Amino acid sequence: MKLSIIVPILNEETFMPMYLKSATAYAHEILIADGGSTDRSMEWIRRFQQHYNIKVFSLPQTGLPYQDWDQPKVRNFLLEQATGDWVMNLDADEVFDDRICEALPEMMERTDVDVFEFPFVNFWKDPYTVRVNTAGDERWSNNIIRMWRHHIGIRYEDKKRHCFMELNGRRIFYLPRAHVDIPLYHYHYAIGPRIKFNDNRRGDVNRYDNTGEPDWNFRTQQYEIRTEPFQSKHPAVIEQYLSGQEIHPIDSN
Repeated sequence: MKLSIIVPILNEETFMPMYLKSATAYAHEILIADGGSTDRSMEWIRRFQQHYNIKVFSLPQTGLPYQDWDQPKVRNFLLEQATGDWVMNLDADEVFDDRICEALPEMMERTDVDVFEFPFVNFWKDPYTVRVNTAGDERWSNNIIRMWRHHIGIRYEDKKRHCFMELNGRRIFYLPRAHVDIPLYHYHYAIGPRIKFNDNRRGDVNRYDNTGEPDWNFRTQQYEIRTEPFQSKHPAVIEQYLSGQEIHPIDSN
């Protein structure tokens, strides 16, 4: 059994070395749609392409960054290029717990499951703080579907952002699925710039105080931001980054 990973990117030079170092350890191919990156994203991708099966497609984004890209079109294009028995949608700022490498072979051999879901852990402000659900803002500490059986017709529905997957016009929650207790870590708001231009998910990250820092504890009338200390262990590649070590496609030792 083989696994294809699909990912659209735009200016992800901070995450590319960590992402590719982690994903190439278990994926048989990685399919990347580049929306027109102007940073060092492609430089990092070319380094890893020398050693791994990574395919890049240029699908320039138009309009506002991170907003006007036709996500279902881009993701469905990548699905059409995938050759694996299973597909994983893994964004550039996401890294699986290292246990995924050992678990995947058995997962992909299962015949009773078409969809796998995982705990989704969202870091907030730094890699040691986790944002969790609150009333009115229940999107931070849930299970998330990120892997499914290929070639059975699953595609993305026609929505511009955060589109869902569907089969025969129905969202795929009805398909046989299994929960795997291996976290998927989301480092978007914890590493590197943390906030990008036009990166305003719910109106709580583009608000700056007089120091130039986002107001990470912003409150609205609809919900509050609640966090907890991170009590677990980061994937090895994240620990490597946090310790200041350079990340290479192939380890020398």
